[in-house]
Amino acid sequence: FVTDATVSLFVAILLFVLPCEPPRYLWFWRRSDSESQLSRGPAPPLLTWKVTQEKMPWNIVLLLGGGFALAKGSEESGLSRWLGAQMTPLHSVPPWAIAIILCLLIATFTECASNVATATLFLPILASMSQSISLNPLYVMIPCTLSASLAFMLPVATPPNAIVFSSGFLKVSDMAKTGVVMNIIGIGCISLAINSWGRLMFSLDSFPSWANITNAV
Repeated sequence: FVTDATVSLFVAILLFVLPCEPPRYLWFWRRSDSESQLSRGPAPPLLTWKVTQEKMPWNIVLLLGGGFALAKGSEESGLSRWLGAQMTPLHSVPPWAIAIILCLLIATFTECASNVATATLFLPILASMSQSISLNPLYVMIPCTLSASLAFMLPVATPPNAIVFSSGFLKVSDMAKTGVVMNIIGIGCISLAINSWGRLMFSLDSFPSWANITNAV
């Protein structure tokens, strides 16, 4: 059960344990002023729960956690595989149009969920869809992964947006007007890149053998 999050939690717990001043036996680290020489009892920890409760942005923590929970629930329940099967009719659509449609879908969805959760939720769906229509999975997964970062319109799209919106100097309409222009420009640049040098770099015109093996399994 030890993951990357375990290290982060361990460091956070240490902040509640380590004192804010060096121990007495480390006399060479202590200050030489008279105030530090007085016995004032045990030093408080570096971080207290009162400060954490007042300063911790709990709304951002819940926002990111909810996105991860949504992605994990969709994967475990089989929703990802079901959605991939529903996209089989896209076989009659040109690949470049599929990439643009999916980029628009991802850019819209990421405005309501975190970037990482959006990518975690949709990438398995796109992989299953690509295999079902014999399309190189990288042709849709790469641009959609980049589109998951096009979160400019709403405060809930990403924590930086929420932090800026909490200042009170911006309205939701201000962010939406500017964000929709940035989304369109971003999708256009991604589509142009994946259909030009992206085809040559990743050999997107051919269906890879590893996708065939994965489909067979």
